[in-house]
Amino acid sequence: MRAPRRLALVFLFLIGCDSALSPGEAPPEATRGLPEWFAPNFIIEPRSATKPVINGREIVFRVNRGDCSTVTDARGPSDCARRTTRSAVTTGSTWNLGEQYLLSFEFWIDPKLRHRAYSNPRAVQTNRRSSRLSIARWYGDRRPDNQLFDLKVDATRGVTFLGRTCIPPSQFGKWHRFDMRVRWSKGNAGFLEVRCHGNLYTGAPIYMRTNFPTNQPLHCFRENNCRPNVPTSPSSFEMQLGIIFDAEVANGRRVFPRIGRDGLTIRMRRVVERELFVIFGMEGAS
Repeated sequence: MRAPRRLALVFLFLIGCDSALSPGEAPPEATRGLPEWFAPNFIIEPRSATKPVINGREIVFRVNRGDCSTVTDARGPSDCARRTTRSAVTTGSTWNLGEQYLLSFEFWIDPKLRHRAYSNPRAVQTNRRSSRLSIARWYGDRRPDNQLFDLKVDATRGVTFLGRTCIPPSQFGKWHRFDMRVRWSKGNAGFLEVRCHGNLYTGAPIYMRTNFPTNQPLHCFRENNCRPNVPTSPSSFEMQLGIIFDAEVANGRRVFPRIGRDGLTIRMRRVVERELFVIFGMEGAS
């Protein structure tokens, strides 16, 4: 055997020994469709009508009107049946009662967004208005009507969390940061703190509440995919990020939300999910 050939075989043998993967096995980020800078538990949401695109260190979500998925699961009817348009990633139901997390990401909202908040007298929110478009949604367990809270977007109020302003519409088209710290609890040990485009530990949060059950919807009304006065008690939780555009109601019928001819684009980057064992700088937290 010639020397160059011997060297080549030795080199290939060493590569095989150094790899943690079996021959033909794909790395985890390839099988879940996301790059290594996402935490390992993130996957592309199976109900996504369009697959998000990775652009360097960004993830780009883009949909057109009428895009929907026929996938059904424990949540009930498909998004096509519900007239919902979605393109998202999800953590899956990997968080449990008693755990506490930092959740952080930067987002960019399409400046051409025209979706406006609608009047909803049942929505306990600023000016009694709500939005059908969310770029982040937190659920309890994978069951129907178990939505807890959202980061919503509309051209009327901008980006809001439970009615509190994160950024105004004039800031669409620029990058902004969202930070949340949460402890999942079915009793009075829960807390929730939200900040936008600032240091995690300085400045007033746009929303903060301690000593309450975080496994219950905070603003529960039917249009918010929640059944008022119907108690639920989830023990695990998940987050979806991307585009979640719920149906509009016209003449008593659910129709796909109106999206412009050029579609809707949302970008995200620097997505962080980190379990916290000590909480600093939060009143009432230990």
